[in-house]
Amino acid sequence: MADRKKRMTRREKDMRAQAKKELQAEGVLPPDKPRLNRRKFAREVWAEYEAMDPFRREIFLLKAIGCMVGPDMPKVTPEEVGVLKMLKLAVEMDKFSQRLKAEGRDTYTLGEISEKVIIPVLKL
Repeated sequence: MADRKKRMTRREKDMRAQAKKELQAEGVLPPDKPRLNRRKFAREVWAEYEAMDPFRREIFLLKAIGCMVGPDMPKVTPEEVGVLKMLKLAVEMDKFSQRLKAEGRDTYTLGEISEKVIIPVLKL
């Protein structure tokens, strides 16, 4: 059986925190970053993206995806999984569109696309 790591005592935690503060004061360690306000970040990025020229937006979106993921990925981070799920959504939406075209339809309900495309990809 693997040995469990012993939990640090309050005193040990305080000593580590003090050592970290000293190293930060000396410039050995960088200062703590403030937490990212995700909602604010999302609103700001979306507004910037919407303000871009539509054609340039599409080109740079493809370049950004290429910076995040590729065919050879030895280690996949949670952020990269999110980008890959977005790509999978695009692929599945295309397949869904082709099926509709084969059936001679050009309209669909939100429930239909949700059930057949969005939910299955999000559950991956």
